[in-house]
Amino acid sequence: MAEPKLADRAGEKIAWLTTVTPKGRPAPRPVWFVLDGEDVVLFSKPDTAKLRHIEANPEVSFHLNGDEHGGSILVVNGKATVDEAKASEAPGYLEKYGSDYAAIGFETPEAFDAEYSVRIRVVPERSWGW
Repeated sequence: MAEPKLADRAGEKIAWLTTVTPKGRPAPRPVWFVLDGEDVVLFSKPDTAKLRHIEANPEVSFHLNGDEHGGSILVVNGKATVDEAKASEAPGYLEKYGSDYAAIGFETPEAFDAEYSVRIRVVPERSWGW
């Protein structure tokens, strides 16, 4: 069986970003994401624990949910960087999630951009799965 490819799963809505706490514990969180080439791009509110974790240790894991039989597993290990950016300007983000904004309390893409103003970019170093 061929190793799963992240690009083949780019249409999935929810993934998990796992950072490491100062005590060395994994801290997984569900996230929205898009791909930018090989990189994973997601957005965060400023001043969150995940951003503090990344600042202290940029090594992260990103994984997608498996199927109901425990298959379709894909885990990506990489380094995360953080900067300010607008989700609405990230290629594919608005097309993928724009219709979901109202369900989480945002009237417009600009309102989402204002609150989720920090871009996290994960540069994959290794992936595995089945």
